[in-house]
Amino acid sequence: MVIFKNFERFGCPFFSPTSGILLERVPLRHYATLLIHYLRPHWKRVVFLGVFMFTGIGLNLLNPQIIRYFIDTAQADGAVQNLMWAGIAFLAIGIIRQGVQIVSSYLGQDVGWRATNQMRNTLAHHCLNLDMGFHHAHTPGEMIERVDGDTTALSNFFSQFVIHVIGSSFFLLGVLILVFREDWRVGAALTAFSILAFVVFNLTRNIAVPIYTAERESYARLYGFIEERLLGLEDIRTNGAGDYTVNRFYGVNNGVFARIKKSEFMSEGLRAITGIMFALGYALAMGMGIWLYREGTFTIGAVFLVFHYTSMLREPLFQISQQINDLQRATAGLKRIEELHRIQTRIRDGNEKLSASSGKLEVMPLGIAFDNVHFAYTPDDPVLRNISFSLDPGKTLGLLGRTGSGKTTITRLLFRFYDIQRGQIRIGDQNIRNILLDDLRQHVGLVTQDVQLFNASVRDNLTLFQPDVSDKKIVATLEDLGLGAWYASLSNGLDTELVSGSLSAGEAQLLAFTRVFLKDPGLVILDEPSSRLDPATEQNINLAVERLLKNRTGIIIAHRLETVERVDNILILDNGQVGEFGLRADLVADPNSQFSRLLNTGLEELIA
Repeated sequence: MVIFKNFERFGCPFFSPTSGILLERVPLRHYATLLIHYLRPHWKRVVFLGVFMFTGIGLNLLNPQIIRYFIDTAQADGAVQNLMWAGIAFLAIGIIRQGVQIVSSYLGQDVGWRATNQMRNTLAHHCLNLDMGFHHAHTPGEMIERVDGDTTALSNFFSQFVIHVIGSSFFLLGVLILVFREDWRVGAALTAFSILAFVVFNLTRNIAVPIYTAERESYARLYGFIEERLLGLEDIRTNGAGDYTVNRFYGVNNGVFARIKKSEFMSEGLRAITGIMFALGYALAMGMGIWLYREGTFTIGAVFLVFHYTSMLREPLFQISQQINDLQRATAGLKRIEELHRIQTRIRDGNEKLSASSGKLEVMPLGIAFDNVHFAYTPDDPVLRNISFSLDPGKTLGLLGRTGSGKTTITRLLFRFYDIQRGQIRIGDQNIRNILLDDLRQHVGLVTQDVQLFNASVRDNLTLFQPDVSDKKIVATLEDLGLGAWYASLSNGLDTELVSGSLSAGEAQLLAFTRVFLKDPGLVILDEPSSRLDPATEQNINLAVERLLKNRTGIIIAHRLETVERVDNILILDNGQVGEFGLRADLVADPNSQFSRLLNTGLEELIA
């Protein structure tokens, strides 16, 4: 996003104690740009907010004038009727002011949450488009804290900053103008005091940013730790690692506590500065009021008016101080959000549609080819080395090899979750790098052993939340895959809510096949979907496999030899290289082939 670019070029530096990096102070114009960008879509609400805010300011400035009139009128033995009307006006303005403040607060929160939700959506979309290497390096808990926690830290900036800082600034200006009308000396003194207060507040504006940044980062680590341990709860319990995990949690939690203490100490220090400034303001107002009253310049009402206006400065100065404090927290969140935005995916989108799908009513089988492909997740540790093979459209490939030989990596590369370092991968006659990512992934389907189900309706689980798939097509596909009886047993049909763990392994696998059928890809990858099923369920899965691979190109990652009995080609990977590749029939007929020896000896452990 444009507003997050060149963030580090502005302002004065400060030091981050957690990263050891010299960071940059964020200037006010950067916040102004941020406000304008996210508040522009809600300009009508912002206008209403401004109207109510300035109405509230006017009413707050008017009430002391009524009290001043009441005091001076009473001292001069004025008419009781005038005093009564002054009292009625005072009460009426107080009631109206409360209503205006309620509406202003509502509008401020409404605008703030709309703006931060928009930012949260933008950030979530950015994270979803980052490559898999980034997601393997960052835990889901950390990303939740980045997307939600840091953005929430900015919500107060959008919802309260306009009301409390801009509104308080205008209120402060109005107070000074009215005090100047009473006496220029008092006005000058309070103006000097206000300027001094602003200077002090501005000097402290970024002092706490590194501490608040460290606090946010510690929360990210805590949530990442909790998320990892909850996912591994079964292993932790079965291996008796509960005490160790709790001790580690105490350590991480104590780290968060230590940083929260630093943060709170800093907040209290800033509040103490505000309190000292208030005390100086009261002393100044009282001293000048007494002096001018003895001089005969002020009446009792005027003395009260000046003192009351000075006491009213406490609220805007407090709000400005508080918002500057919160702004420092927002700066910490903004800095971390900007850092995340600055990370760009290494997977660049192509600009071509798959030729097999362009302008045709049906998706055609897709041929694939690997030409001298070299790939490594990390430098100097290659996973695939000079892989070359091809698979004609409509044919099936059995992919064999030991654990860690690169079988799953080949399937990831076909989805372009990662880019290869050397060589070329083609689908059809097109370089995979040139194909639009959405189009590529729409026409490649995957069924794995572990099926991800969502806490959502059956319909949403099958269509993956795509609303354009008809119920008739979904039901027909379920019946075609042998899930008709299961569907009939659902209490709410396709609207039945699924809960994780509520389905058997076989039912979950068949739902995964249904997803792929509805997607209708030209290339299907099966990662041994029946390896952990009972024989009866496995028979249903095998039937689904036959239907799924009909008129499609297929790759079957196998851990058992009988899984590849009906494939057309065999590819055996050995330590990231092609150990053997050819037609299955030819390899079976060749007694010297590795695949033939495996069939004769039945040494399935060599490919497990």
